[in-house]
Amino acid sequence: MKLNIFPKEEKFFDLFNEQATLVKTICQQFKELLDKWEDGETGSRVESIRHTEDKGDELLHDILVRLARSFVTPIDREDIHLLANNMDDVLDYIQGSAVKLSMFEVKEVRHGIVELASILDECADILIKAMERLPKFEDITDLRRTMRKLETRGDDVNRQAVAELFKAADSVEDVLELIKWKEIIESAENGVDKMEDVLDVLEGVVIKHA
Repeated sequence: MKLNIFPKEEKFFDLFNEQATLVKTICQQFKELLDKWEDGETGSRVESIRHTEDKGDELLHDILVRLARSFVTPIDREDIHLLANNMDDVLDYIQGSAVKLSMFEVKEVRHGIVELASILDECADILIKAMERLPKFEDITDLRRTMRKLETRGDDVNRQAVAELFKAADSVEDVLELIKWKEIIESAENGVDKMEDVLDVLEGVVIKHA
């Protein structure tokens, strides 16, 4: 029987699952914010998104503290750092998009942001599945392929939405709308990019432990 006098801190896998669950939660909250934009509850919904992002910050702090204190880790320290920070960045970008929607006093929700919210939600499902496979270092090639397709869709939606804004910019008011929506859309699309970054790190982890 092999005795390990420096046991690995396996809690990291549970914490990653918690982060992925928070990502799913904030994606659902973002979708609900957009779907029910005109019901007068925008402020409370944005606040709920802020609260989820705050939980994410606390969780990230917990992971980084554990990382600093752990002598032996189940995966490379750099990968733990990357996974934790990339998932926290997803929360930050989605919150940023939601806050800008409220701050810019958007009157009507555009189709592009609705589609990006749907893509983000699909990405979150993939993220959760990938995290479930992590403890046994199971292959995630299928999930990585699907995530890549979603990221490409996100890029396309971003480009098309911004192109439509430029085409419609005939007045100063239109240009102001373009600037506002460009920030809102790009923040959401950055969230999709970060989802793919998480899968990239996970794929590397699986390959190292294959």
